[in-house]
Amino acid sequence: MRTGQCGKPPPRPSASLRSSFAWTLAGNGLYAAAQWATLSLAAKLGGSEMLGQYALAVALTTPLVMLSHLNLRAVLATDLDGRHPFGDYVAVRLGVSGLSLAGIAILALVSGHSGSLAAVILVTGLAQSSETVSDIYYGAMQRRDEMELIARSMMARGLVSVCAFGLALYAFRDLVWALAAVAAARVALLLAYDRPRGAAGESMARSGLGAEVSILRAAIPLGVMLLLVSLNTNLPRYAIERFLGVGELGAFAAVASFMTVGSTAVNALGQAATPRLARHFSRRESRQFLRLTFLLAASMGGLGVAGVAVAAVFGATILGVAYRPEYAAHGGLLVGVMGAAIPSYMAAALGYAITAARAFDAQVPLFCVVAASCGAASWLLVPRFGLRGAAMSLAIAASVQIGGEALILARAMRRIETAG
Repeated sequence: MRTGQCGKPPPRPSASLRSSFAWTLAGNGLYAAAQWATLSLAAKLGGSEMLGQYALAVALTTPLVMLSHLNLRAVLATDLDGRHPFGDYVAVRLGVSGLSLAGIAILALVSGHSGSLAAVILVTGLAQSSETVSDIYYGAMQRRDEMELIARSMMARGLVSVCAFGLALYAFRDLVWALAAVAAARVALLLAYDRPRGAAGESMARSGLGAEVSILRAAIPLGVMLLLVSLNTNLPRYAIERFLGVGELGAFAAVASFMTVGSTAVNALGQAATPRLARHFSRRESRQFLRLTFLLAASMGGLGVAGVAVAAVFGATILGVAYRPEYAAHGGLLVGVMGAAIPSYMAAALGYAITAARAFDAQVPLFCVVAASCGAASWLLVPRFGLRGAAMSLAIAASVQIGGEALILARAMRRIETAG
């Protein structure tokens, strides 16, 4: 398979949305189950304190990792004209990931936490950074509509990660060694599977520093946006650790992990629909673009409602079985968290549509407002309502996000009409 002069992949038959969604859901589903299993293993083998330390390390490192992530996968997947060869995207990914790791190392040293917790922070950052490198290869596969290959990788990554974590934690009873095993397993999978399949048929040539700076400039707004999205997710956790302690943070992380059950389907459908949304927008097919966006938002909202119903009926039982019997007391919190997931899922649907329209810059000020609203709500509500206040903060932030995204989408539609 050859690529064009500018790195544009050759045309290939477009996979059906149903097929792409099915494969993406399978891959994301198994990967999300593995992430949940990791939390469960930490709770069962290490207790709430270890679970809290892990949740804190993830909360501290994720914003930096997300900033360096830059959502380059979306930038590459929507680069249908092949403006830059794949090699330029890889170079940008490796460079910013290296800077992110350096920043995480500094954070671990200056955070003021104990040496063991600092080591947990550093190794957690390494494990997360390896995923961002895999993600750029996923972007090439996604642009070619090879969602099956991405799904297979995610399935394998989930399985090897949880197996490595569980075996190392059982053998050493040490969180650092368990996370180091996860990082090693992910790097091995990156080298053995993601790199050769993602780069197949792509031009690994580099256009030069100017082209890579151009990619970086286009992606920086998305990186800042992902940083702000990450802060939006983690600000309630910072407030919990500050006002309630690491143990309560572990309990909230355990309960909030069930939001990822719905997020799995949300992200699968959004990722599968992104190339199609991008084609509709680039062809100025506004009616088809809006119809697909509406279907995404309605489906994701319905999924959130179903999650609330399941949590209301089975929440306490699920928590007791998944973690420890004492977690069953948080059944009411699970209902609140799943309630907050409804606007969160719908906001994600609009976010995929906006990204497909390549309205990158407009998202940064929006997520500044969203993060500010989440932070203010967290610091006001967590001390007063405890863990329920954290769930309320997430719902408030998602509602603000929906309002802003609707305005951005309306402006993008006016662009289509003006250009037409």
